[in-house]
Amino acid sequence: MAGAPNRAKSRSQPQGSGTTARVSMRRPPTATVRMLSAVPMPYLSIALVLMLLCAAAPAVQKSTPKDPVRADGLREAGWLQSIRLQPHGVRVTAKLDTGAKSSAIHAVEVERFERNGVKRVRFSLYKNHAEQSGTKLTYDLPVAGTVRIKRGFGKPVDERVIVRLSFCIDGEVMDGRFSLVNRANRNYPVLLGREFLKDHFVVNAAKTFVFPYGCPSDKGGN
Repeated sequence: MAGAPNRAKSRSQPQGSGTTARVSMRRPPTATVRMLSAVPMPYLSIALVLMLLCAAAPAVQKSTPKDPVRADGLREAGWLQSIRLQPHGVRVTAKLDTGAKSSAIHAVEVERFERNGVKRVRFSLYKNHAEQSGTKLTYDLPVAGTVRIKRGFGKPVDERVIVRLSFCIDGEVMDGRFSLVNRANRNYPVLLGREFLKDHFVVNAAKTFVFPYGCPSDKGGN
């Protein structure tokens, strides 16, 4: 119709070059959005905190047990160790003392004598060292030597008899020289000193009873 007003609405054009820039935004997967929207806000916050802490925590490495035998062939023992005296097969506690040069064993009723031209010694010790009672172990051994011990200023020198004794630690029969002395007032009947330790063990003062005290003839356990 002539003269009819033009009802078409004019569209405004952007100023500039006449081209329209389209911005693309990446949206999270629909399943993730639904899962997160289903979790209450307090629990969601806790979960996010835990995830951040786990990501920041350093990885924990499992420690591998150390080989008890060192490069020099010595084993690391504690300052107390059970041993099995031979030939009686009785367990006693030994103190491993790097401050003592020689080894010693508790002895009572010490008697020196001679048999067939060989100097020997007979002595005993109690199986129950703490009570000094009960079963008594008696030894009759050749004298391996003597040692003179200084007991202090003004006191006479103490001469002790030395014998060789066998005992077991960790399935192995060992041999050592022991001076005979009354250790009834000591906590432990046997003392292992440096002369023995230097060929077998280093002592860790933070440990005790590291090795079993079985002998090779034992079948499992002590």
